[in-house]
Amino acid sequence: MGSIQMAIHIDAPLDLVATLLQQVQRIPEWQFNVCDVKDIDVRMDHVKAGYTLVYRCVGRCVDRRMVITQYNPPEIVEQTAITTLGGRVYFCTHLEPAGNGTDVHWRIVYHLPGRFFGVAVDRLLFQVMHRRTMRKNIENLKALAEGKLPAHEPLRSSQR
Repeated sequence: MGSIQMAIHIDAPLDLVATLLQQVQRIPEWQFNVCDVKDIDVRMDHVKAGYTLVYRCVGRCVDRRMVITQYNPPEIVEQTAITTLGGRVYFCTHLEPAGNGTDVHWRIVYHLPGRFFGVAVDRLLFQVMHRRTMRKNIENLKALAEGKLPAHEPLRSSQR
């Protein structure tokens, strides 16, 4: 089991940041590794609502069905997923007003498949890669919420 926590301050009101995060069809605008969002439930404002992310993982597109497990907008939204590769992921997004902006806190807890092999892959590769990806996505979200264009360029091999 791995865990990653990150936080950022966004110079935009909480309502704007919360709306942007709740518009799941816009995820590819700020998450550079997401190719598409599909199978979006008609209403995304309740527990058990969900959508499917199609993201790039080691050169292939992988579906991940996201399901809301706690919904207390605009401050807290929790989601879980089971990947097609057999991993499990828990995401918690917590927003709080900070002056004229918003502090965003993310916590991700994940379980990779493969027991001991999964633990080794996590320690040697996945955690470092995932932190870099998250950092880039968070920077893109900040730029989008603050009215700047997000940088959608993928991480170059020299940055990995």
